Amino acid sequence: MRIRLKPTIVALSVAAITLLLLFLPGLPWTARWQHSVKRAVVKAEMKLAKWQGHAPRLVSIAGQLGGAGVCVRALDSRSGWATLSDSKGRFVLPDVMWYPGASYELVISKDDSTGRLVNVRAPQTFPEGGAFDVGELDADRGSPVELTSLVGDNSVTREEFDSENREYYKQLFDKVAEGKQSDQEKVEVINDFVASKLNYDQTQRELGSPRRVLEDGSEFCGHLSTAMETLLTVGGYQARALHMSDGKEPLGTHVVVEVFYGGKWHLYDPTFGYKFQNEQGEVLSYNDVRLNTNLINQNLFARFTPKAQRRLAALLAGIYGTGFHHYVCFKGKS
Repeated sequence: MRIRLKPTIVALSVAAITLLLLFLPGLPWTARWQHSVKRAVVKAEMKLAKWQGHAPRLVSIAGQLGGAGVCVRALDSRSGWATLSDSKGRFVLPDVMWYPGASYELVISKDDSTGRLVNVRAPQTFPEGGAFDVGELDADRGSPVELTSLVGDNSVTREEFDSENREYYKQLFDKVAEGKQSDQEKVEVINDFVASKLNYDQTQRELGSPRRVLEDGSEFCGHLSTAMETLLTVGGYQARALHMSDGKEPLGTHVVVEVFYGGKWHLYDPTFGYKFQNEQGEVLSYNDVRLNTNLINQNLFARFTPKAQRRLAALLAGIYGTGFHHYVCFKGKS
């Protein structure tokens, strides 16, 4: 005896099984699907807010954490900025999108591998001064997340490596770093070499390729940083360009490079050729400098006029001091 199911029952059963598969924890497509649904909901909420006379606007989130130098980022941030808490645990995360009752998923992390997901909400009215304070956040109460597989994290931009000129970069790296033994010696000489390519007569805004910059120079810190990152990559190092901002109007920005060796990140500036070192001679990280901007002084810019030295020192102290940052690295690299 055959049992025939009504089409409606079959359709409902298929829909139920599909939903179960889409939202069942542990399946590879679950996170991506849930993220897509959340994005769709946010877009609908923004349209509704605009229709009700509350046009979405950029806002900053301030708060307090239990430690210094802790990274905070918002998933699906409109700007892609992340920030680091200061020496007292305070942080300001710039340029997220506000509308009445908007919800933000903040990722709080102390390293590059794991973090905690904490939800906060925006006020119903746009805050005076363009920032609102969420008070003290207990990251330990947040949900644990793996940063390497986190869907919606746009605080890192991944770009294509210039494979066409790989052999040129490899030969140049070997030539410049010849005779250098330690990682620090090799990276320092590469930093000095790229800094020698600072050329205020080369004003081309488009990168073109890092090879163009290494041959002809550039006036742009971003181009010089990409060139250094490229050389370090073919030299076998894990490197990333670090874009920073002071958050002011007009905006002050700068780009430097962090490179990983000896189990730590180390910061170099391939525009001005400087680095920061501790008493043991170890090169410090971006986090170290963000927490101690007194390291930035006029002596770093000795080749410039005294007036330019004062201006650059003040500008960079303000830029490092906010903790506002965004990483750019090559695809397949961290």
